[in-house]
Amino acid sequence: MTRTVAAAWHAVERRPALVAAAVAAGVLAIALAAIDTLPVGVVHDDGMYVVLAKSIATGHGYRWLHLPGAPAATHFPPGYPLLLALVWWVLPAFPANVIAFKALNAVLLAVAACALVLLAHQRFEFTVAWSACAAAIGCASVPSLVLSSLVMSETLFLALVVLTLLVAEQVNDAARSVPRATALGVLAAVVVLVRTHGIALAAAIAIALFLRGRMRALAAFAIVFAIGIAPWEIWETLHAASVPLAVRGDYGSYSGWLAHGFATNGLGLASRTLARTTTEIFAALTALVGAGLPGVARLVSGASVLALAILGGVRAWASARVTVAFIGLYMAIVLLWPFTPARFLWAVWPLIVLLAMRGARAILEWNPSRPAWRVSRGLAVACALATVVGYATYTARGYRGRWWSSIPRQMAFAVRPLVQWTSQHTRPGDVVASNAELLVYLYADRASVPATALSVNDYFHAPSASASAAALRDILRAYHVDAVAIVANDSLAAAARAMAAMRPPQLVLRDSIPNGLILTSALR
Repeated sequence: MTRTVAAAWHAVERRPALVAAAVAAGVLAIALAAIDTLPVGVVHDDGMYVVLAKSIATGHGYRWLHLPGAPAATHFPPGYPLLLALVWWVLPAFPANVIAFKALNAVLLAVAACALVLLAHQRFEFTVAWSACAAAIGCASVPSLVLSSLVMSETLFLALVVLTLLVAEQVNDAARSVPRATALGVLAAVVVLVRTHGIALAAAIAIALFLRGRMRALAAFAIVFAIGIAPWEIWETLHAASVPLAVRGDYGSYSGWLAHGFATNGLGLASRTLARTTTEIFAALTALVGAGLPGVARLVSGASVLALAILGGVRAWASARVTVAFIGLYMAIVLLWPFTPARFLWAVWPLIVLLAMRGARAILEWNPSRPAWRVSRGLAVACALATVVGYATYTARGYRGRWWSSIPRQMAFAVRPLVQWTSQHTRPGDVVASNAELLVYLYADRASVPATALSVNDYFHAPSASASAAALRDILRAYHVDAVAIVANDSLAAAARAMAAMRPPQLVLRDSIPNGLILTSALR
């Protein structure tokens, strides 16, 4: 029996590519099983991606088709919508093609898992078997399935990042690396054109090449990267004012949104954001790796996974410099970005798992001679085991309850009456203002605008009824709106009632739906 196990182990170690493919197949099966038939648009950004994909696929260019006038889009880089558009060209029937979009994400998650096995083996000095474990633990996790089962760009981003890291680590080590650095510049530009946070990858590559003294390779990389992202930057600049100021928080560029936040709040915005994001990230980690543990143990598990990831980064620095630098820079952006950080954290969760496992390995390999240090090692091992137990508990509960679909399930139930009302009681040419504007367009085929405005300050406190009313008032003045449809938003509903109670009224109540209101505007 022992010889059989040993022979199997050696066979696995000799075939990393085959093992990587097997892990990818397993992750693909899990991700496909996680796909649901819930509508797209229930978490807002997924609907935005689909609208942009439809715009490209139907020959309208890169535009917000649902907004009156179909203005140019600058909020998201075009990488992921372009990929969805390819699927739309092949399968143009909506909403039937939503399943294909989600299946595409499942394939991308499998690609990420395959590449992660190779990255862990080549750069983190794991055996092939442990590399496979690391990839499976990260990519088949509930956070990864949450993102892959939605029509969101994070799964494409993860796949491209891991593939680019594989190339980047090789280029960083190569003596003659200028031609490959040129290709690396193209890859890094593609990553940024999928998610703006990908700038952390470009910076990490540049730093690694600089530290290696590869100045010619660095110059080639930087020039190609700049050329690659230039068209998008030019497009974004030319169309910065394509949508009214009232809706630029949701539909304008990220840079403009953030610049307005600093202009309004001053440099103190950075410290306020850091204080809040740090707390939220720790809470998210504690919930993930501390499930089923008592109070203090939950906090210890959250701190332990952070410590393990940091230790793993230190130990992996020599062999995976680009990867470690990327994760550090990426998390710095997340910490300073005034938005709920969990989604950004989950986008690179498999890489965080890889770092944490490298840190755990370092503790297991530590063999101190002093008794006091041995006690410390024992405590560290116990903390690491606590995170394993908590993470396993969370994962088991998540699989049992299909937690990756929890938010879409809740939102789909809430917004269904609004979409039905819009289909039945509005005319094809009408414009509807709603906090579910993307669903109104996609499923009721009505032009729509948001009924809320996204502000940097929303991250620190929910908008008051008066702030919601002011934002809605600005939107109604910017657009001719035939109906205002509100659902599952207490602050916005309170604002609408207050505007209807004014003398003269600014809104007129016309109908009600479960957990929502239908009004018309008296502002012209």
